[in-house]
Amino acid sequence: MASGNRKVTIQLVDDGAAAGAGGPQLFKGQNYEAIRAACLDSGILFRDPCFPAGPDALGYDKLGPDSEKAKGVEWKRPHEFCAEPQFICEDMSRTDVCQGSLGNCWLLAAAASLTLYPRLLYRVVPPGQGFQDGYAGVFHFQLWQFGRWVDVVVDDKLPVRDGKLLFVRSEQRNEFWAPLLEKAYAKLHGSYEVMRGGHMNEAFVDFTGGVGEVLYLRQNTPGVFAALRHALAKESLVGATALSDRGEIRTDEGLVKGHAYSVTGTHKMSLGFTKVRLLRLRNPWGRVEWSGPWSDSCPRWDMLPSEWRDALLVKKEDGEFWMELQDFLTHFNTVQICSLSPEVLGPSPAGGGWHIHTFQGRWVRGFNSGGSQPSAENFWTNPQFRLTLLEPDEEEDEDDEEGPWGGWGAAGARPARGGRVPKCTVLLSLIQRNRRCLRAKGLTYLTVGFHVFQIPEELLGLWDSPRSRALLPGLLRADRSVFCARRDVSRRCRLPPGHYLVVPSASRVGDEADFTLRIFSERSHTAVEIDDVISADLDALQAPYKPLELELAQLFLELAGEEEELNALQLQTLISIALEPARNNTRTSGEIGLRTCEQLVQCFGRGQRLALYHFQELWGHLLSWQATFDKFDEDASGTMNSCELRLALTAAGFHLNNQLTQALTSRYRNSRLRVDFEHFVCCAARLTCIFRHCCQHLDGGEGVVCLTHKQWSEVATFS
Repeated sequence: MASGNRKVTIQLVDDGAAAGAGGPQLFKGQNYEAIRAACLDSGILFRDPCFPAGPDALGYDKLGPDSEKAKGVEWKRPHEFCAEPQFICEDMSRTDVCQGSLGNCWLLAAAASLTLYPRLLYRVVPPGQGFQDGYAGVFHFQLWQFGRWVDVVVDDKLPVRDGKLLFVRSEQRNEFWAPLLEKAYAKLHGSYEVMRGGHMNEAFVDFTGGVGEVLYLRQNTPGVFAALRHALAKESLVGATALSDRGEIRTDEGLVKGHAYSVTGTHKMSLGFTKVRLLRLRNPWGRVEWSGPWSDSCPRWDMLPSEWRDALLVKKEDGEFWMELQDFLTHFNTVQICSLSPEVLGPSPAGGGWHIHTFQGRWVRGFNSGGSQPSAENFWTNPQFRLTLLEPDEEEDEDDEEGPWGGWGAAGARPARGGRVPKCTVLLSLIQRNRRCLRAKGLTYLTVGFHVFQIPEELLGLWDSPRSRALLPGLLRADRSVFCARRDVSRRCRLPPGHYLVVPSASRVGDEADFTLRIFSERSHTAVEIDDVISADLDALQAPYKPLELELAQLFLELAGEEEELNALQLQTLISIALEPARNNTRTSGEIGLRTCEQLVQCFGRGQRLALYHFQELWGHLLSWQATFDKFDEDASGTMNSCELRLALTAAGFHLNNQLTQALTSRYRNSRLRVDFEHFVCCAARLTCIFRHCCQHLDGGEGVVCLTHKQWSEVATFS
């Protein structure tokens, strides 16, 4: 066992090039300005080689090459079927977005909401594009993807049948920003068909980089109107859905169940002694409107003063309508709100901004995919993040906490009345990365979510993943999200100042996926990933001196001959004989292979040879590693699972971040996700070699070594 007092620590720093990169990432490496200039110089229109106009761009199943829905589809540029195409006609508006034959109302309802805020929309739809001067058949859009903005270039060949756009169109038939944006989204995810079915918050997040929340409505849900009004005032994007288990179904009142609507406004007024609270919604189809109270043709509008009526009512079949709050609660099941990030809101946002931390991670089967049950044996292996909240929010009115903010998700009980504890507002957002792109391969979103536990002050200095195996079951759970099969799972938490552990997980043990965890708070906070350190105890790099037994030393000299040095093959013979008595007293089984011996010679010897004093050091390490292996081979199988490997490496003196531990696990485990003694020796020897190399840069071999990610990848190879 390593004492762990003196350490060498490797601190990873950003590469110089990466540190200065602040612009959007070029999708597929395509640069809009360069492509446009090249096309204008050569006098040709751009044809996108990365997303060719053809059957594969449409889809893989119901829109696949041989499908009925793909028959008769042609790909045409707007000027080939429209007399005077425009990118944008005057100003963009919410009525520009009308749904076609693709089931992507979730995307289009979000785009319609985006038009209410030109500053947000021009981030997604960069200005200065068009079909007149400088037209080259190329356009570009910027979409947020899992922590950064991505610039997506498309050509303007669009799917058309019988001279009409197959998918999204504008109410103004010669306007094309919306269908081209839809094409960019399709390219980003692989095809048009992968956009079929989704949740509005997914598109909200991709258009803004914000955090999406879901409010599940009931007939008596308190505070909904104030929440929606507050969200719209803060420039949040808002949508609503009437759920259906039978697809899109029109009701007698003119609504469409299973369909996403944009919430675009609120209005409160008094009629006599009655308070009326109205919500303005929009159907992305651009038609089919609510026909109940306060609809376009409702006689109640005649009771209003003409100036009110003129300001609110537009009698037109444009998909937009007003309805009263109580009717809204009766017919809609969920509200989706996207709170915007500071970079989008700007320096002085209305209602205050957010402080953000973003983490990228991955659940790996057999390593850190421990399931969602805190009481389960492997739950501690899930990724863990420590969150510290120091500053409570400003004091709020008592009524504010009566709203839905504290009650979203499964565990959202309102705080008890009485003495008020200062609280901090935190938005936690868990996103599954790149899963929509995998739909063509038959994969769907996993059921995911997260738990939030409170960490007592006295445990802060002790916390790491191996220790959490024993400590985590004793923690008080402070909150949790719902676990559901969505790309984005978010929760607004109201927590007292203190220290918390956020544990994101897939619902089932062994599920694999990439994820992004984001933490938004109204006041400043600190957040770190647990086990985000790479270090080694110096004792782990220097095995304790122990003289070789005489018989072993004689055997070494006999095998070495006149050169008094061993090659890898001779070392294999020596280890096989020397470990035999030890194996009889332990559970360790199997031979040490030639390739492993070549690695041991490389790590502990000189060149391709191993002298006696080198072997003496190696032998001390082998005995120590064997003892550690036997201790953590808890089921006496002669192998360790990935969790046991993680614990064994820590006990052996190697403290590794999650990314490195994951790489080691994937490299050294077998097809049954087990690690035998030989591969444990390989792993420990390689780590010893890496840390010894890093120690050369330190006085006394102790301290911190700063390496760029590129330098670290060159040192820490596990091929």
